[in-house]
Amino acid sequence: MEGHNRHSKGAPAETKRAVIVASWEAAGKPAVDARLLKSIRSGLQREFENDEPDGPAAIARVLADAGAELKHPEIIEADAEWRQATIKAGAKDVATQLLSSEVMTLSSAEEFIAKLEELRQQRQRDEDRGALAEIIAIASESRRLAESIAKNRSAEQPLRLEQAEIAEWLKVWLQTPSLFADWLELRRRSDEFRTRFPVPNHEDTKTQS
Repeated sequence: MEGHNRHSKGAPAETKRAVIVASWEAAGKPAVDARLLKSIRSGLQREFENDEPDGPAAIARVLADAGAELKHPEIIEADAEWRQATIKAGAKDVATQLLSSEVMTLSSAEEFIAKLEELRQQRQRDEDRGALAEIIAIASESRRLAESIAKNRSAEQPLRLEQAEIAEWLKVWLQTPSLFADWLELRRRSDEFRTRFPVPNHEDTKTQS
C-alpha cells in the first residue's frame, strides 16, 4: 500500500475494501488471524489517516467475502479487545470532561454534546452497540449531574438556571440526537432563553433581519 496516495476523510467503503483485500493478497492469502488483522488495520491507518480504521470483525468479513479462511476464535477475541479499547479511547474526551471538577457552562456544554453526537454517529455507522451504550451512559450521567446542581438550593440562582438549561439540552439530545442542533437553534431564539441568559453565547444577530 506504500505506493498509494493517502485518502481524504470519508473515503468510499469500496476503496477501503479494495485496500483490505489487496493487503491480504500481498501477504499471500493466508488464513486470517489476529496478527494479520492487526497488520491490515495498521495499513489502513496509514492509508486513510483521517478516518478511523475498521475493526477486526469488519475487516474479517471483507476478507471472508474475498474467499479467505477465518480463524474465528482469534478474530472474536481480537474484535472484543478492539471494541473495549475503542470505547475507552473514543469516550476519553467526554469522560474527562464529565469527571472534571469544573462545572459545564452553556458554551462548554454545547461542545460536549457536539462531541457526543460525533461519537454517536461514528459508533452507529460501525453498528457498535456497546460503544453506543457507553456514550448514552456518559450523557445520562452528565444530565443527572446538571440536574443535581440545578436542584441544589445552596447554589447561586444563575448557576442553577444554567445547569437546568444544560440538563434540558442533554435530555433533548438523548431523546432525539439527530434533531438536537435544529432544536438548539430554535431554543436560543426563544424569549424564555433570552430572558434567562441575556448575554448570548453566540452571535444571535445573524438570525435577525
